[in-house]
Amino acid sequence: MQTPRQLELIEAAIKLTATDGIQKLTIRNVASAIGVSEAAVYRHFESKHELLKAILAYLNAMLSPRFDALFESEAPEFEALRAFFSELFTLLEHNTAFTLLLFAEETFNVDPQLQTELLSLMEGNLARLVQFFEKAIEKSACRSDLDPRQLAVITFGSIRLSVSRWHLQGASTSLTNQATPIVNTLITLFSVM
Repeated sequence: MQTPRQLELIEAAIKLTATDGIQKLTIRNVASAIGVSEAAVYRHFESKHELLKAILAYLNAMLSPRFDALFESEAPEFEALRAFFSELFTLLEHNTAFTLLLFAEETFNVDPQLQTELLSLMEGNLARLVQFFEKAIEKSACRSDLDPRQLAVITFGSIRLSVSRWHLQGASTSLTNQATPIVNTLITLFSVM
C-alpha cells in the first residue's frame, strides 16, 4: 500500500509520461512537477525503475477490480459484459494520462523486468476474461465452438484498439459512448445461434 506522498509522486509521473513521453520521466522532473526536492522523491522510490514498478502496481490496482467484477458478477453473462465495458471505458476516459501510459507499452520497453511485469498484468487480466468466457460457455450463454482464450483475445483486442483510436483522435469523443456498440457487436458474435 502506497503512502499519500507516493501516490502523489506516481500520479505526477503518470501525467509527466503521458504528456512528455518516457524520455522526460526523470526523478528530477517528477520532483519539479509537485514542487519537492529530488531527495524527497528518493525517500519514497530509490530509482526510476522502482517508480515505474510502483506505477505498474497502481495501474493494476485500478484495473483488476473491473476484471474481477466481470468474473464474479451474478448478472446474466452478457449483461455483466455490458457493465464491464461501460465501467472500464468510463474509468479510462476519466483517467486520460493513466490510460495513455497503460496502452503505450513502449514506456516499459526500457527495462526488461518492467516488460515482464507489464506482460504479467496483461496476462492476468486476459486470464480473467478467459474464465468469464469459460463460465459463459459452461452455462450455454456463449458459443462453445470457439476457444474461450480466443474470445478473450478478441475482447481484449477490441478494448485496446478502441482506446488507441480514441487517443489518436485526441480524446475528442466520448470513449464511454463507444462501449455500447462494441460490446453489442461482441455479444452478437459470441451468442449461441
